[in-house]
Parts: sequence; structure tokens; C-alpha cells
Amino acid sequence: MIMPWRNLCVQFCMCVRTYVCVGEREREREREREREREHVNTVKKMDQASKEEKLEALERTIQEIEALQAIYGDDDDDDTSSKITICSQSEYSKAQHIIDTENKENENIPTLEIEIKLQHEHDQNTLFQSLRFVLPPGYPAYTTAIPSLSSSSGTLKLTKAAQQYTTCSLTTKSKELIGVEALLELVQYAQDILPDVISQFCKIDAPTKEEEDDDNNSEEKQIGRRWIWVHHITNTQRIKDICSEARSHHLSGYIKSGYPGIVLIEGSTKSCNNFVTWIKGNKSRPGGGFGRNWGHHVRGEIDFDFGEMRCFKKEEKKCFEEVEDLKVLSAHCKNVGLEDEFLKYVLQH
Repeated sequence: MIMPWRNLCVQFCMCVRTYVCVGEREREREREREREREHVNTVKKMDQASKEEKLEALERTIQEIEALQAIYGDDDDDDTSSKITICSQSEYSKAQHIIDTENKENENIPTLEIEIKLQHEHDQNTLFQSLRFVLPPGYPAYTTAIPSLSSSSGTLKLTKAAQQYTTCSLTTKSKELIGVEALLELVQYAQDILPDVISQFCKIDAPTKEEEDDDNNSEEKQIGRRWIWVHHITNTQRIKDICSEARSHHLSGYIKSGYPGIVLIEGSTKSCNNFVTWIKGNKSRPGGGFGRNWGHHVRGEIDFDFGEMRCFKKEEKKCFEEVEDLKVLSAHCKNVGLEDEFLKYVLQH
């Protein structure tokens, strides 16, 4: 009597496995049909567009790539941790030629492809991740950028599941941005969701209690400065929250509101790190920071011995305050000998 039941269980498991496989294949077929429908709609829109409209879309794409090169640098720039590479150089040259000649030769608009190498720090582990974008003809006016994650390296690496999840999230975000230049926002979105992705998919060995105590003591004995660049800071309440949080950590420095947004903090390394954690936000911690919808980049991370003097004195009544002009921030930095840092971490944008 045991064998029939065992055989029945085996058959049942095989049926369930078959059902799951068939269901997954059907979902994949549906996704493929959806991609085909999107492709057909894109082709129709492109066919209906005038020559001038197609040329304008291509020109917007080239201008966006040039802006990204100015922000992230290229492979010849050793001063930035993030790099941008044009994967299809011949196609890119063809696109520039089409724009320069106003496409008098009626050439087909090429598909462009770029790759941005990002650096992300997580619990003293470093992730170097390549983010690739395919820009079909008609982007950004008639179609979306196609994102994907390629190679990763460093002491921390994304699993295949993490890469798939991130690519899927970026694809969904990209579809929301059709009609506008989306690459910079997609890059910032990728950086915002990486901490959650790493926590969910990547196993990281937790430090021992002794190691945590050593790290805390080391952070308390060091002074740090952080240069944080954001796309813009215009909300009045948000500016007040940033100032209040910085002062609660006994940090000195400045917030440059408007576009671009710059937050410069100085204080103990531990306080700097706590502030950065807060400003990045965490969706699972209500009331903390601004979460994944608020793009940010910690562009400058400087630590030095406690014995060295702070450039911005915390004894001042307004140890952390708002400025509305880059020239004012530049003057403050110049007065305390931080002109080189200002040029490196701010004007590179």
C-alpha cells in the first residue's frame, strides 16, 4: 500500500512542476507579444513622424549623451568613479553626421548604445556595476530607453536574481518616462534601489561586536566631510528638514538650494555617515530621509585625523545654513581653503 501512494505523490509533483513550467512559458510568451506590440507601435509612430521630428529626437539623444559625459566623465577621466562609454562608436559617429548634415542623404537613424559604470559602497563593501542603455531610433520622443545590467565586480557582486530584479524595475521606470530624456533619472533610480537590492539578494557577512566597537571608536576619532550632489532642492520644508538634521548631529556646512542641489557637511565621521544614511532614506523607516524617489550622489567623502582643525567651526551660531547661489558657496569654500574640493566635487557636474 505504500508504493501506490508514493507513486501518486511523485505524479502529483510532476504535474505541479509541469503546470508551473507551462505557466512561466505562457507568461514569457505574453511578455514577448507585449514587446512585439510595443515595437509595432513605435514603428508606426516613427513612420508617421516627419523628417524634422525624427532629426529633433536624434539631436535630443546626442545632447543627453553629451550631458552625461560632462557629469560622469569618460574612460580617459581618472578623477571620477563613474564612467560613461559609448558602446557603438561607429553608430554614434553616424548619428552625429546625420545631425551635422540635417540628414540630407536620408540615412536610416541608428540605434545607439551607452554604458555607465557605477560605484556603490555598502557596509564597507564596494560594488562596481555596469548599467547599459539601448537607445532605439525615436528615443526619447517616441520610445523608451532599454536598460540592462551587465558585468559587476568589486568585493560585492550582484546575483543573477538581483540583476534581473533591478533590470525589471528599471524597465518599468523607463516606460513611465517616455517622451522625456530619462537616462540621468534612471541612473539615479538605479543607485537609489541598489541598497534594497543588495540587502534582499546579496549575503553580506555581519561584523563582530568587537569590529563594530573598533569602527565606532575610529569614526568618533575622525573628522569627515561629505559633498552630496542632488538634481535639485526646491521644497522649503525639505530644506528646513536637512538643516535641522545636520544641526542635530552637530554638523557644520551649507546647503545650496535650487538647481543643482549641493549639501556640504563637516563633523565627526560617525555623524557624517549617520546624516548620509538619513538623507538617502529608507522606505521601511517612516520619517527618515527622502527614500528612493530622491536622487543623490555622495561625490566627495573625505576623512582626516581628529587632531586636525575643522574648516567650518561648529561653535558658530549658524553652523549649518542655506545659500542660494553657487558663487556664495564657492566664496565660503575659498575662505577656508576648500576651493580645490569645490572645483572637484561641484563643478564637475
